[in-house]
Amino acid sequence: MHRHQHRYCGPTTEMTRWMNLINEVRNNEEQPEQRWRPRVDIVEDEHEFRIHADLPGVTKDSIEITLEDGVLVLSGERPAMESKEGETVYRSERMTGQFKRRFNVRDSIKSDSIHANFDNGVLTIRLPKPEESKPRKIEINGMQN
Repeated sequence: MHRHQHRYCGPTTEMTRWMNLINEVRNNEEQPEQRWRPRVDIVEDEHEFRIHADLPGVTKDSIEITLEDGVLVLSGERPAMESKEGETVYRSERMTGQFKRRFNVRDSIKSDSIHANFDNGVLTIRLPKPEESKPRKIEINGMQN
């Protein structure tokens, strides 16, 4: 019996464009004590990119967002649960500790217009696109018949 092997043909052109605009920077700088990575959604429309990060149990004051050399860094800490005297913790599944996510945004955003909002444990970072990267309609010149 002959087995057919499937070849991976690579991402679509649109996906390649997307990955070139915003992608997560992967490196080996993660601290050994880092126990969790907040989940994120990255959304694009014609005006902006949005990063939505789930940060339950994290306070606004413990979140830091920086942009340097085209890399957006989201970092912070979720404290461990403190048990009170007389309590016994039978199960502890929620990840705690420091976190850091890095996203390469290159020249795909207007860095001076980044805005962040934290509501109900969800951090939303809005990354507006520069005017030159937004789609625009091209007028066609010529004689009318």
